[in-house]
Amino acid sequence: MAPTSALFRGPDGTVILRLEDFTVTNGSDLHVILTPNSDPKTRGDVMPKGYVDLGKLKGNIGNQNYFVPNDVDVSGYQTVVTYCLLFHVLFSVAQIK
Repeated sequence: MAPTSALFRGPDGTVILRLEDFTVTNGSDLHVILTPNSDPKTRGDVMPKGYVDLGKLKGNIGNQNYFVPNDVDVSGYQTVVTYCLLFHVLFSVAQIK
């Protein structure tokens, strides 16, 4: 089964990014990043103005939730990326549904 990513709004207005059936190669300093770019391939694509770093990857296998800061308008984000900040390597890309 392919991994999926989706944004959910809780009853209190909190926005959560949900990764399901997620698997990625383990790496150093991996972060989960929301990017407005629909097809990121380079550091510039992943981290254009307005990208949002949701923090360190919680694990390289399994379902995960990440809270999106309250001041982020999620309507402009199309893609979630697993990205190594230390070496500037893109590990995975998923379209947000």
